[in-house]
Amino acid sequence: MRIRAKVWKMGVLILLCAALTACSGGKSNEGTNGSSVPSGSMPETAEGTVVTMTVLTKDRFLAEAEQKFEEMFPGIDIQINEIVPADTSGGDKIVMKRGSDTGPKPEDVEKYVSSVNAALMSGNASDIISVENLPVDKYVGKGLLADWNEEAGKDSSFNKSDYYENIFDGVSKGNGWYGVPASFSLDVMFGDVSLLGQSSLVDKTWTWDQFVDLLGKTKTDGKYGIAMIKPELLLKYVAESVYGQLLKKDGKSVSFDGRAFQAYMEKIKSLYDGGLATSEMMGPENTSFSPLSIDSPMNALLMPQIEGKSKTMLRPPGTGQDEGMPFKSSLVLGLNANSKVKNAAWSFVKFLLSEEMQSSRAMMNFPVNKAALKKGLASTKQMIEGGGSQGGKSSSIKLRGKDGQEIKPTVNEEDINKVIAMMPTVGKYANQDLKVLGMITEESAAYFNGNKSADAVAKSLANRINTYLNE
Repeated sequence: MRIRAKVWKMGVLILLCAALTACSGGKSNEGTNGSSVPSGSMPETAEGTVVTMTVLTKDRFLAEAEQKFEEMFPGIDIQINEIVPADTSGGDKIVMKRGSDTGPKPEDVEKYVSSVNAALMSGNASDIISVENLPVDKYVGKGLLADWNEEAGKDSSFNKSDYYENIFDGVSKGNGWYGVPASFSLDVMFGDVSLLGQSSLVDKTWTWDQFVDLLGKTKTDGKYGIAMIKPELLLKYVAESVYGQLLKKDGKSVSFDGRAFQAYMEKIKSLYDGGLATSEMMGPENTSFSPLSIDSPMNALLMPQIEGKSKTMLRPPGTGQDEGMPFKSSLVLGLNANSKVKNAAWSFVKFLLSEEMQSSRAMMNFPVNKAALKKGLASTKQMIEGGGSQGGKSSSIKLRGKDGQEIKPTVNEEDINKVIAMMPTVGKYANQDLKVLGMITEESAAYFNGNKSADAVAKSLANRINTYLNE
């Protein structure tokens, strides 16, 4: 029977009704002569010190931090090199993204990885390197990255307890502190929790096999189990969550489990063939589960209301182990082992983690600073109530639905406390090798469109990934 469903042709649009400096491009003037130097935080550097930094994209957050830090420490020059310029075309409107494929373009990441790799190997890399898209373990093994603990341990003004240490630990995985996340986003699954209860499942430990079986058991006419995502992108999403099962380490070598991958690929195809999944855009009322990226305190408060009372924010299916809520970071900072200005580099990174910068309106993701998160949630509540202020200007939030109608959200202290209480449960670092994920997306598309068999795709992919990982 053909499923009839109302297609959701437009995403929900958030209008920030204020002329926000952070949304108009350029550097913010706020903070000039207004940033105070915390006690005990003066870097031990000589006049004329230059700290270089390489990132994929220099956003407004980094531009503002650069300006404010140099005002506090005139003797230090921060030079940030970006490989791909930021997109500032959004103006003062933010579209809330649905689905899971919201990261940087693969070709941009490949360009960045190639550039940084060449610089590291030649000894010409920057002092600070954004490493969220890099093979950190490889670089650590070759002695190319330094442990931030060596600098942080000497800094009496830095207290890890002021931050979400579970985010730090999730990135470092207990093997030194080679990457400092400045912010993060959450990978979640909004869904009908009662469906899990019917099958005695809990979102902390459910697996993708159980998820597929659940959709089959709870199929309803006119409603999809999951929507708005192509099969190859859903497979990529699955691969991210079971990455450790698909890529198995044996000493220094890594092997790709083609057989396990093929099983996941065939299960996903069965969802689309059976009418349980679709790539078409659907509204929350037409889907049982929705994979989403919650990238900010604002989204954490608003998305539950947009998804509706029947949906609960869940952890996505995974390996069957309680690994914590999965998270990603678009800014993880590594320290060049050959840097001659490690202390000054640490001072700038510490400033990025400060309550002042983490509370900045240029911070577009979840802050790792606990106090800054509380401020961000309170600010969102004020804007929803129409009494918020940004840079001395009044601001408010309006939601526009699929038909252009205004949605009036409400936020109370209980909603804020729920978000804060969720933070300690975050723990599974979901940033994986984007080149591997790109291969998975590329190769599997040939299977989903009928050009290759599952066996042929799995074998081809295993050869490509094994060659890449062990070169």
